[in-house]
Amino acid sequence: MRHSALLMITLWFALSGCASPQLRSAQEPAGRQSDPPRSAIFIHPDGMGANTWMATRLMHVGPDGRLAWDALPRVALYVGPTVDAVNQSSNAGATTHAYGVRAKLDSYGMIDGQIPVAASGRAMSLMREAQRAGKKVAIINSSTLAEPGTGAFLASVPNRKDAAEIVSQILAAGPDMALGGGEAHFLPKGVLGRHGEGLRDDGRNLVDEARAAGYTVVFTRDELRALPRETERVLGLFAHEETFNELGEAEMRARGVPPFQPQAPRVDEMLEFVLERFVDAPNGYFVVVNEEGTDNLSGENNALATLEAAHGADRAIAKALDAYRRDPDLTIIVASDSDNGGMNATSDDLDDPDDLPRPLPARTSVGSPLSSDRGEPFLTPPDHEGHRIPFYITWASDSDSAGGLVTRGIGPGAALIEGTIDATCIYRSLYLGLFGVELGDSAPRTR
Repeated sequence: MRHSALLMITLWFALSGCASPQLRSAQEPAGRQSDPPRSAIFIHPDGMGANTWMATRLMHVGPDGRLAWDALPRVALYVGPTVDAVNQSSNAGATTHAYGVRAKLDSYGMIDGQIPVAASGRAMSLMREAQRAGKKVAIINSSTLAEPGTGAFLASVPNRKDAAEIVSQILAAGPDMALGGGEAHFLPKGVLGRHGEGLRDDGRNLVDEARAAGYTVVFTRDELRALPRETERVLGLFAHEETFNELGEAEMRARGVPPFQPQAPRVDEMLEFVLERFVDAPNGYFVVVNEEGTDNLSGENNALATLEAAHGADRAIAKALDAYRRDPDLTIIVASDSDNGGMNATSDDLDDPDDLPRPLPARTSVGSPLSSDRGEPFLTPPDHEGHRIPFYITWASDSDSAGGLVTRGIGPGAALIEGTIDATCIYRSLYLGLFGVELGDSAPRTR
């Protein structure tokens, strides 16, 4: 009888989209008797499937090395279709993460023109619910602040291209920190900002409005670093649009520009800045980080730039893990909602010039795009015997696909990350981490 009950509980979790939290990693602390502030960090390296993580490992730490991502003990396969497609769009995936419900491919914080009722039973996003509970909140994006990976947690629009309305709603929502690109959408046409001319048609100057609302507005990495520790409300606008240069390999090389613009901080630097100021938040905090370069640059089939973006996302995970070591009540969840480009690393046929001539071609024999180091293989950092292994990158597409998606995590909310989970489980895991409440199809249970 006891065995049957356990089986039914496990089946219930499987059907509700989250794994049973029975098993805990030995690396995670046991529950505490007190009720400390609950906090969570959600890191979304957009467009990164398991294959992109493998290529990142090979490029940056070598075949025997391990990434910060590898240190997250809870692991699950992520199954994330939308209502009307087998894959997610960035905006649909973000809507699912923000509300815990299946979205449609064109959703941006609303479904069929309505703000959805979240899995918690409230018609508000997880971040707005965290705000209502008195938690500090922040969004961090390597793209514009209108990018849905973070924007859908604070804004709801019928059309994801309506960047002016999205950033207006973000500012009205009043997050403690909002750091990213997209200055153009905060300024009216004809007004020159620090990075270029504004694009707004409504005449509003949201930079001035932000300052009037008590925000300190900064435009560069150096300005961000120079802010006093006691600065509480910050709007960072570090680029005209994205903080990266969205170009293919050949064009990036021809222009002589790096993957990321030098005036802008990377996502790990922005996260470090926020965490230094949130560490003593009396009611805890919730931070959502979106590395968009891993998605947009893989859409350009730009291998080196994609893997540089991925390395930045991994450094952000390392910063989050540093915070977890200081506060084991912190929940960290890392997930992507799509595998963009279908990147794969391989050494196949490198030993046979008849199969793969030198210099390496731009495409394989079946037509797949091939990325190399200007015709030569990339080389891994040395393995444990000092060998540097040659490899190259192949691509399957230039767009989002369902792919091999992996969710990882640590902390109280990550107890639900196990086996195969639905995209809606990201919300439930973060909710458990933030509020200590386990959501299901019936009444929620406090853990």
